Amino acid sequence: MQQLFLPGMTMPSRPAETHNAREALASYPDMTTTNLCRHAKVLGIAAELLVDSVLMRLGERAYATPEFERHDRVLLLPKGVQVRIQVKARHCRTDTGSYVFNLKQRSARGATGKGPYLPQDFDVLAMVILTEGVVYFSADWQNRHVIQAGEIHGLRRNPRMSLDAALARLGHTDAIPGGWDDDLDLAA
Repeated sequence: MQQLFLPGMTMPSRPAETHNAREALASYPDMTTTNLCRHAKVLGIAAELLVDSVLMRLGERAYATPEFERHDRVLLLPKGVQVRIQVKARHCRTDTGSYVFNLKQRSARGATGKGPYLPQDFDVLAMVILTEGVVYFSADWQNRHVIQAGEIHGLRRNPRMSLDAALARLGHTDAIPGGWDDDLDLAA
């Protein structure tokens, strides 16, 4: 089916920036650092949509928040409990094969950023390895998180595991389908 237009109305030409993004992202993740930075917003949205997809497949309800918030999603749990989620993405591994997530908020106006996140800014960090299509949820407050390459298979096989552990750490074991009977390593 083709979109009908009003008589005399023509479609605008495709903006050069959109065309350039399409060309640059066609080779993702094998692209230059410059292109990764240039298209970081698009890749960030892709990461947020992957989190939405995972949560939706798990039967959870999450909603996007405005960009000015210090978190990206709100997860609605039973009994009206709200959990704020911050989404961060990584696109490449370190030399040791791990993925490192350094927690800081970037600014649209430059690389200096808006400064570090504070513990009150969000409840759960959703770490997205976009190249692998996996999400690791954590309620452990740290400025630096590392996901080892060996963990990816488990995250893909059981995406609920890290979400449930994060909810348990926050004290929401009653919101975990089937309950929670694992130990929490609270020293972590």
